[in-house]
Amino acid sequence: MGMGPKTYRFLNANQVKRLYATFIANGLPTQTELLESAVASPINIKHYTGQQDLFALAGDFSEKIMKNHAFQDGNKRIALVAADMLLKINGYRLQRIPLSGGNNKELEQAHVKVVTNEWSAEELGKLYARVAIPLGPRT
Repeated sequence: MGMGPKTYRFLNANQVKRLYATFIANGLPTQTELLESAVASPINIKHYTGQQDLFALAGDFSEKIMKNHAFQDGNKRIALVAADMLLKINGYRLQRIPLSGGNNKELEQAHVKVVTNEWSAEELGKLYARVAIPLGPRT
């Protein structure tokens, strides 16, 4: 009996906006359609290419948020928070407390590398896979 496609939960644009308001600044995206595009990207990649690697999908999600630049400020930070939340709702975490020390320096530097085209979304996904910690069973 073969394994079918994995089922993942994804974030929508309103959830990303709430994360932005909570962790970055009290503001809305200046280009909502670019946020919608970033949110749709990992869903489309999974659907159309069959990508099953959650971390690769999170890397793509993060890259699209950063490069689409839907917010006036804080796009790299919201990309990290949103990727972390995407992983959390699927059983992993990148950070114990968003944007507060720990492995954040390495993650922040990786996000700068993606924005400056030194790294691909795939490389970012591999870093996420390396630093992510599985969450315990849900109670």
